[in-house]
Amino acid sequence: MAGDDEAGVRDLTFLSLELNNFLSYKRARIDFGDFVALVGTNSSGKSNAVSAIKLLREISYHGLPTAIAKRGGFDQLRHRSAGHPYNPGIRLTFRIGNSNPSTYELFFSAIKGKKYEVKRENAAVYVGKEFFSFTRRGNDLSWTDQEGGKIFDSTSLGRDFTVPSDQSVISQSGLSLAARYVASVLQSTQHLEINPSVVGELQDPTSTREFEPNGSNLASIIESFTSHQRQVLADQLSAIVPGIDRIGVQYLADKLTIYFYQRVAGHDREFQAKQMSDGTLRCLGILAAMLQNPSPALLVIEEPETAIHLGALDTLVDILRQQAENAQVVITTHSADIVDKLDLDDIRVVWSENGESHVSEVAEHSREPVRMRLITPGALLRADALDAAV
Repeated sequence: MAGDDEAGVRDLTFLSLELNNFLSYKRARIDFGDFVALVGTNSSGKSNAVSAIKLLREISYHGLPTAIAKRGGFDQLRHRSAGHPYNPGIRLTFRIGNSNPSTYELFFSAIKGKKYEVKRENAAVYVGKEFFSFTRRGNDLSWTDQEGGKIFDSTSLGRDFTVPSDQSVISQSGLSLAARYVASVLQSTQHLEINPSVVGELQDPTSTREFEPNGSNLASIIESFTSHQRQVLADQLSAIVPGIDRIGVQYLADKLTIYFYQRVAGHDREFQAKQMSDGTLRCLGILAAMLQNPSPALLVIEEPETAIHLGALDTLVDILRQQAENAQVVITTHSADIVDKLDLDDIRVVWSENGESHVSEVAEHSREPVRMRLITPGALLRADALDAAV
């Protein structure tokens, strides 16, 4: 998998995400692959799993307090069983190049007033033969860097290191190389919920450091593309929406808008974004996200089928599968047509039982008739018979 940033993270592969008392999950583990689809009924917990990835990403960009506030506050993150709230925790496992698996974990405790403090936060990062780690218990932080055959640690500096109780070590990346690496890993994820109405409106010019999930800075992102990137974007979109020849960005006063050019009888016809269909604008946002520089190592898309007709959806999924050669892709979906295009090993079944969400690979008794070509995975999904391995 590809990833590259200022901390030197390259060839990044996300291995798994473990959730403890997080939203609707009491305890769950999601194993990633090149292309993974989270499949389940409404309110089964698919979006809650994605919310954990969003939280981690936003910590790296905006800090822990803002990331939690954007999720509705700490109390909203806590899993409740029989009315009792429990304290959440997240553990992410990843690999940099061919190194040993690395981990990052973050666990919370509740304090009075529906507030929180970080109970513990740890990282163990392997980069080739080098090793970087930090351990945080409450406010106290210790770290170790093993680099170039030498070992440096916090104790050798003869002073104590602390982190505010409501902050993450990731926000204090100057204290630890491990924190810098983890921040870069978290920033290598990209979550998308493209809102066509936002993409279609005039947009303010913005920084392109962060691709906004709803597409609110898509015009600025495309403006930053090279001519080659724009042509690739147009070529990919034309495979989904025939007739698109070029894509451009223009200023209208102090605002930006996206233009589409269609070649008809030797002449270009020009369309503003607001004249295009919702499905076209959603596809544009997804494709542009894959072309950003640096490109995301993990791209998470919620319900890519929304507002996209079947023929275009087939092509979009094909492009996403091709993209999985360079970056991992995770989608949530209700679409039997998408599921029919996937291998059974790509599917994670999400279900809810007694108010608790679970996630697992497809059960063997559901796999067997598919192998025998008696039925397709999509048909099993339509019949509510795509069962999980419990």
